[in-house]
Formats: sequence, C-alpha cells, structure tokens
Amino acid sequence: MEYKALLDTFGKVITAGGLIVFIAIGQKNVSAIISSNGDVKTTLIHGGVLLLFVLTVIGSYLYSTRKYSVTGDTLVIHRLMGNRVIKLADITEIRFIDSTDFSGTIRTFGNGGLFGYYGKFYNTKIGSMTWYVTQKKNRILLRTQQGDKIIISPNDMSLLDRLKASIIV
Repeated sequence: MEYKALLDTFGKVITAGGLIVFIAIGQKNVSAIISSNGDVKTTLIHGGVLLLFVLTVIGSYLYSTRKYSVTGDTLVIHRLMGNRVIKLADITEIRFIDSTDFSGTIRTFGNGGLFGYYGKFYNTKIGSMTWYVTQKKNRILLRTQQGDKIIISPNDMSLLDRLKASIIV
C-alpha cells in the first residue's frame, strides 16, 4: 500500500522562495558572464556560482521524499535518487512524535525545506537521526536493530497503525 508524502505549506514557501532567490542571483550571474567580454576570471566565478545553484536545486529535488509504501516485509521510502528500504523485521520501535521531541534540533547534514526536510539531524532527546520528511506534522520515529533512528511524515497516519501491526516488538 502506498502513502502520500506531500510537502507542507512551510516547505512550499521555502521551496518557492529558494527558487526565486536562485533564479534572481542566477540572472545576475548570467548578465555578469555576458558583459565580462571574455574575462576568464569573471566567467569562472559567475559560472561556478550558476553551477552550484543548479546542482543544489537538482540534488535537492532528486533526494526529496516522494511517498512511502509497505510491500510484503519492507517499508520503502521513495526518492528519485534511490529508495531507502527498511525491513519491517529490523524495526524495534515505532511511535508518533510531536513537536516537543524536536526542541533544539540542529541540521548536521541535511536539507531544511527545499523540496522537503531530509538528511542528518540531531537533538538531545533522540540523538542522531535521519529524516525523510515532507511536513512538520504526522512525524513517526522508527528505530532499527542497527541503531538507526529514522523520521518519516506520511499524509495518512494509518501508516503508523499498518507498521505497528506488521512488526514484532
């Protein structure tokens, strides 16, 4: 069964705002390259900035969470740049977590809004965790036998019940 992972309003605003800023700065860089009259230094600097922006947008989109699915004995987190597959038998804890569990959370190597919230995060309550989140509600914590702490956020919270019914705790 598949479960949607739609971006929340804040994520949409961050994504739209980020794209607008990238486009505006990108246009300035294109103008600088055009008016540089072949100056190699100017072309390299502004071309590098353009490349960085393009790679940031493409990379953020490719790694964003698209949906979740439970098939047989696995939970699949669908992303364009490779799915994350978690065996249900490896899950040792599953629970809903609210905003109080996230106070003091810092992003250690992740994305905080452009097409979603994903990557590595840390706080003192949960420790190091990996997010595959598209909204700041409906967050579910999965702990695995390997010690991973994974956060997901399906639109439909029946995924929580489905996972609880599928795992042996």
